[in-house]
Amino acid sequence: MKFEIMLGILFELLSKKCVTAKYLSQKYEVSVRTIYRYISSLEMAGVPIYTIRGNMGGFSIVDTYKLSSTFMTVSEFEHTIATLTAINSGVPDKILSAVILKLKASIKNEYSGFDVKGGNLIIDGGPWGDTLGYKSKLALISQSIESNLSLSICYHDRNGEISERIIEPHFIVFKQGLWYVYAYCNLRKEFRFFKTGRIQSATLLKTPFFRQNIKREDMPLNWHENTQVEPVEFIVNKAVLSDVEEWIGVENVKLVNGKHVALAHLPYDKGLVSKLMSYGSDVIILSPKKLKEEIKKTAQDILKNY
Repeated sequence: MKFEIMLGILFELLSKKCVTAKYLSQKYEVSVRTIYRYISSLEMAGVPIYTIRGNMGGFSIVDTYKLSSTFMTVSEFEHTIATLTAINSGVPDKILSAVILKLKASIKNEYSGFDVKGGNLIIDGGPWGDTLGYKSKLALISQSIESNLSLSICYHDRNGEISERIIEPHFIVFKQGLWYVYAYCNLRKEFRFFKTGRIQSATLLKTPFFRQNIKREDMPLNWHENTQVEPVEFIVNKAVLSDVEEWIGVENVKLVNGKHVALAHLPYDKGLVSKLMSYGSDVIILSPKKLKEEIKKTAQDILKNY
């Protein structure tokens, strides 16, 4: 455990200008006195650490100190390079490509005869079919973020409405198997998530924008945090079983008395009604009662049109 903590402290010092003993003791759940002992051990090992006095003080490491590429094992290099390569294949990025090449060159210099394996991770968020066009959109969004230039997009929203918008992309987000762009929308005058698959076309403009200092915790990544979530139970016929399992997860579908019964906590909104009705008569709602009534009413309204 001592070695792991010392290594963690070393990486903290390398990644930050100044680190306090109190912060390190809380992170690694040891006493402040123990942290001082670990710092002393690192100094004895040749790590140039110095102490900054005062209220804003702490431990720091000289800027010129560098780790040899051998601080990672061959296996660790393999996994790092393979992961970065998988990410780069999903969202092509020139800087990331350069980083991968540097890592490969570095380890080949340290370990003769080293050859990076393909890796087990593949990231492809594009649809079945035209993945090239999908990646081109992601590359254009990435270029917009890096250059702080606005994008003009033709967007199809979930209600089927098509609009031309000018957005200011800040982040590319991969969530639940789909790519999104988190951007300021000049039409709605607020930050929004745009599903990349709903962007029909995109054009990089010459209009610059000021990138706001948005952190991960500032982004509404809990998609349904403001939506009522309720337990929904329904019977699933075999014809749509595979689709339902992909939707809510196989662990939420059980075989009960010869019938497949699904039970999951789902956001209760119009999207839920539409989703369940898309399965037709192959799904039978058991609870809640209000959902059964809402689906019945929707079906009756549809019938009136015919």
